[in-house]
Amino acid sequence: MSEPLDSVAEVIAGLWIVYVSIVVLGGVAYFLYKPRKSLFRSTNYEIVVVSKADERVKNSLLEVVRYHLKKFGKLTVVIDEGAPLTNTLKSIKPLNLVIVPSSYRRDLMGKGRALNYFIENHVIADKWYVFIDDDNLILDESFLYEIPYYEEKGFAAGNGILIPRPGRSRIAYVMDWIRYVDDLTLYRFFTGLVSRPLLGLHGELLIVKGKVLREIGFTFKSITEDFRFATELIKRGYKTWQSETRVSIKSPNSLKDLVKQRGRWFKGMLSDIKHSPLPMKLIVGFRSVIWSFNFASTLLIGPLLAYTSLIWMLIPGSLYYLTSYTYGVYRSGKPYMLLLIPFYGFIEASSRVYGLINVNDFIVIDKN
Repeated sequence: MSEPLDSVAEVIAGLWIVYVSIVVLGGVAYFLYKPRKSLFRSTNYEIVVVSKADERVKNSLLEVVRYHLKKFGKLTVVIDEGAPLTNTLKSIKPLNLVIVPSSYRRDLMGKGRALNYFIENHVIADKWYVFIDDDNLILDESFLYEIPYYEEKGFAAGNGILIPRPGRSRIAYVMDWIRYVDDLTLYRFFTGLVSRPLLGLHGELLIVKGKVLREIGFTFKSITEDFRFATELIKRGYKTWQSETRVSIKSPNSLKDLVKQRGRWFKGMLSDIKHSPLPMKLIVGFRSVIWSFNFASTLLIGPLLAYTSLIWMLIPGSLYYLTSYTYGVYRSGKPYMLLLIPFYGFIEASSRVYGLINVNDFIVIDKN
């Protein structure tokens, strides 16, 4: 084989070693990391939902409002002026409703614009803010016992563990369980064990100290504002933890919505990665490519790894995806869906292509 091909094989093998190492470290973190708790529960917190508050999210948003008012006794919802559900939300008396004026910062976009208004006008430096989406249900109160401990240690932010609940698409529900497996392994390693969110953060159960929110803000234009916020935390040297708290997330109602959702994440991360430090660029960039096109990557890289006698290195990554999808099938209770596992990989790859071509703005999917 020619020297140029030898060099290519060596570079690809080296990159794959990095990827396999990340997967293995994620497995180690699953067993080693456990969040710490204080003996007392924080009362200095506010749960905040930012929503478009239109018909596409009506049922989901109202479920979230009723659930959290009952469980925690308080909730803040941030919406744009003129949102279709404004009067409905105003009629829920215990709810703290924040309305973003239509004249505010039209240079900003999407959820980040509403977040920035909330920060500028309502955030208190010594308070903790817990952000959730308008389909999220916080399942336990562990985060309230973690906040006092990590505040004393100087931590700035935390993130929960995502648990999918079924929408109308069974396939989307199965595929969403990769997010749970990611949280227990890869995100647990970076956000938790290393205390640096080098893979980014979820907007679901994003716990942030008010002082840090006011310092960073959301004045950047981004369609993945949670990921961009993570890059700013890293650049400023802030530490994070992974909470023990589980948060239920609604799976997309259709494959079309799943493709739109995944496409936005991929396009947003690629757009925002230029703002991140070099380690984050390498980790997110490489994993995004492998994750997006895992089956094609295996077919292309496999022969080169075989040539360098490193074909065994395909096993950890392949097992990771196979295990994730298999667990999703198990949770769905439909064993026949194991036969669709190659199809799931095709959907993931297609969503990335869709995102690169079609996504240029924040997308709101149907959550009813």
